[in-house]
Amino acid sequence: MYMKTRIFTSITFVILILSLFISCSEQKKEQQLTVLSWNVWHAGHSKTYGQKACDGIIGILKKSQADVILMVETYGAAPMIADSLGYEHYLISSNLCIFSRYPIVKRYSYPDVIDTFNFGGVEIDMDGTPVRLFDTWIHYLPDMRLTPTDKSEEEILAWDDAGTRDDEIRKILGALKPMIAETDSIPIIMGGDFNSHSHLDWTEATKDMYNHGGAVVNWTVSKEMEAANFKDSFREINPDPVKNIGTTWLTDADSLETVNRQDRIDFIYYQGKTIQAVESQCYDNILGETFSFKGDDFFYASDHGFVLTTFNIKK
Repeated sequence: MYMKTRIFTSITFVILILSLFISCSEQKKEQQLTVLSWNVWHAGHSKTYGQKACDGIIGILKKSQADVILMVETYGAAPMIADSLGYEHYLISSNLCIFSRYPIVKRYSYPDVIDTFNFGGVEIDMDGTPVRLFDTWIHYLPDMRLTPTDKSEEEILAWDDAGTRDDEIRKILGALKPMIAETDSIPIIMGGDFNSHSHLDWTEATKDMYNHGGAVVNWTVSKEMEAANFKDSFREINPDPVKNIGTTWLTDADSLETVNRQDRIDFIYYQGKTIQAVESQCYDNILGETFSFKGDDFFYASDHGFVLTTFNIKK
């Protein structure tokens, strides 16, 4: 009986050790990547607000603990931000810059298809795991603050598509086709300031909320992203726009006098078999006021909020 008990105890111990080993091995097969997308509004409007603007932007970026930052309206701030963070960076244009904690091993631009002012990207090496990230700015006209919500959906879309946003997103997605075909092995993350609403926000449930004026709209840009199999990381994690619209842009940021509608025009999209969003939040604040973030206060120098998404990525 004593011998049987010892054998049983030994077997149980071996099984426990094997279970722990397998569990640890599985954990090592998955990594987390946190990505922040932010239009900092002309380098945090440092010409207006001075050093406190720069300190506020950098302080927020550090506090976010983002591994990769997709920045829009960088305008001269890239070297200072990269030095402060200790990150590598790729200055795609005066407008766009990507900062990375991980080594940047490839840089992408498509000037024959879409201007570098609008789009570019990198491939990073996450300890042997490649990930491609792209930074995006789509034209701000026609101004989304002036959306004619009293019109029919067809008329609203005609108003929107009279600008260049629909052409720009189609050119961008066309340039990405070869990489989209490789997302089974190399995931893509695409963020930035899309200057457009999402059909996932302008729904039947929200038509009488957020000053949507009764409109339900299948916005062209977000529908094109969906058709290309990109997932909206924020809306995936926060599926109910009634509970959380995810404001990233307040319409009272400058002198244009319109009703203060809460807009979500900044996004982090992604796709791939080895990647999954596990946490995502939009943060916003009134321009020039104190922003409380993760236990600290910062001067807020942008008219845009930012998106912060954490992904699990399989090796």
